Amino acid sequence: MQITVRYVAALRDRMGRPGDTLTLAADTADSEAVIARLRETDTAAEALAHPSVRLILNDAIVPRPAALADGDTLAFCPPFTGG
Repeated sequence: MQITVRYVAALRDRMGRPGDTLTLAADTADSEAVIARLRETDTAAEALAHPSVRLILNDAIVPRPAALADGDTLAFCPPFTGG
């Protein structure tokens, strides 16, 4: 299964790129598997595991862990404030 991963705002800066395309085994396809996969090759991905980072799956905010399907887009969004 293939998914698209996007990094939003400060996470994009931390990861050094706007996103990735990953191939995952269908039986382990959830947001935690994505984080584990990214952490294998990039220590910056540790930030994605922080509980304050929101998951956006196909344009909807979802709770952790989020189940994934082929073709999904998963975005990691850091906390932000406004005023």
